[in-house]
Amino acid sequence: MERIPKLNNWIFITLAFALISCGGNGSSGKDNSQPNVLFIIIDDMNVDVNCYGGPIKSPHIDQLAASGIKFNHAYVQQPVCAASRASFLTGLRPNSTGVDYPYSHYFLDEVMPKHGTISRYFAGSGYDVKQFGKVHHGIEDENPTFKPKSKGRYYNDSINLSFENGGPKLPYEKSYDGDSEYADFKIADSVATAILAHDQSSGPFFFVAGFKKPHLIFAAPEKYWDMYDRTEIPLPVPRNLAEGSPEYAVDQYYLNQYDWETKDPQTPFTDVYARLIRHAYYASSSFVDAQVGLVLDALRESGLEEETIVLFVSDHGFLMGEQNYWGKTNLFEKGVQVPLIVSWKDHIEAGMETKALVEAVDIFPTLVDMAGLEVPGYLEGNSFKPVIEEPSLPWKKGVLSQQPRGMVADREGISMRTDRYRYTEWINTFTGEIIAQELFDYEVDPTESVNLAIYSENAKLLHELSTQLNTGWKSLLPEGVTNHSTNPLAPPSYAWGGEGKGRRAAWHKTFGGYEEEGWREATERRMSYQSTYEK
Repeated sequence: MERIPKLNNWIFITLAFALISCGGNGSSGKDNSQPNVLFIIIDDMNVDVNCYGGPIKSPHIDQLAASGIKFNHAYVQQPVCAASRASFLTGLRPNSTGVDYPYSHYFLDEVMPKHGTISRYFAGSGYDVKQFGKVHHGIEDENPTFKPKSKGRYYNDSINLSFENGGPKLPYEKSYDGDSEYADFKIADSVATAILAHDQSSGPFFFVAGFKKPHLIFAAPEKYWDMYDRTEIPLPVPRNLAEGSPEYAVDQYYLNQYDWETKDPQTPFTDVYARLIRHAYYASSSFVDAQVGLVLDALRESGLEEETIVLFVSDHGFLMGEQNYWGKTNLFEKGVQVPLIVSWKDHIEAGMETKALVEAVDIFPTLVDMAGLEVPGYLEGNSFKPVIEEPSLPWKKGVLSQQPRGMVADREGISMRTDRYRYTEWINTFTGEIIAQELFDYEVDPTESVNLAIYSENAKLLHELSTQLNTGWKSLLPEGVTNHSTNPLAPPSYAWGGEGKGRRAAWHKTFGGYEEEGWREATERRMSYQSTYEK
């Protein structure tokens, strides 16, 4: 199986690329027969929303699900903002984007100039493209005019002031201000305004609405808190890490970022505190659901529902106390599973759902396919349009996710989800040695409480699943479906930007050298270091 290394000299490709793209995908100018696309991205929302059987009150997301098809087994390629977004926005897997966290120099200097994103592709196909809110992680897109400024706050300024003055930084906030004080309202209002102002006779639109909640800090106006009775909020199951799983199956870094009840990774939160944090997450999720509702209301008011594909997805899942963990960057089911909904009035039958295994990397080719455009051959996802047309269609044999550990990614988990099992291999990235395995059987243990890999009677099953995983993602494609992409393997992820400062420092401490020599020399140093283990 391909290994998972991971990388600004930011180069924007403008008119020349657009002209090439128009010729390359067979589109020229405006095509009024092509549908609009409304692509809605949520940050850190798991599948606890109501339409997925969860306790979060989400009437607008539920309504969207009722109008189209709900994917019950959709998974991201890596459960962290930067890597996941880099993957589904480019249609490439983390092995090819070279992104872990944050974005990498390789991704910005090599991948983006060469391929760009789904937004660039639709722009080159004659679409009116606009991006709103959080789409990428930490960068503007190829053309900054795509992204209108939407100002607002994530949470009350008093939290930042307290933190700056040495005081607590709580992971939650109940606000007594209205929705309009928050960034997500500003984003929703901007998207709604753009939809209502769109002149369909001038050609189709491709609008990306990137919302920022329920990402920590779990903040929302009081009315969303009041939607819940805290005493009725369910406690997480299981409360402790799965029996037999390695401690690095979860990464407790969040404990050091906020002032929780305890910072001891071995101590679960008390029932009272666990319900408080879950209450905050639920309220923040209901708040963003209301903002999604504003956008969908505008689409209905515009009269463009029949001409508009709507795709809704979260950038990854989020554990809310399961496995004694509160956060992302884990390979458990709720860490990598996401809500994924597709709706298109009078084109997609309402109220459908499917058990088909699909991946976030499939979104790019699916939207292109549904729009009637030519799917680029370099994409590493495959269109799930056939599943939309026939929800019971046998589909992928498995889907893959991955997550590195450590400041220099010296360990990495590679996880495969099949219809019944989740099998994960943790490897030493320097030697390639398997250092731990995890196996969960969802027919007998849907909450992942016991790692079956620790039992010798499962040795044959472990071998079969390991062979299947290491044969690679192309071997997991549906019968009769192929993918001919041949992208180069990315070098190890040398972090970009301010968020990557600590990781770059750890990199040079481990592998030598210094930042000024550049990312190419830095990655060569690591690969040289790694080769000493491989001999």
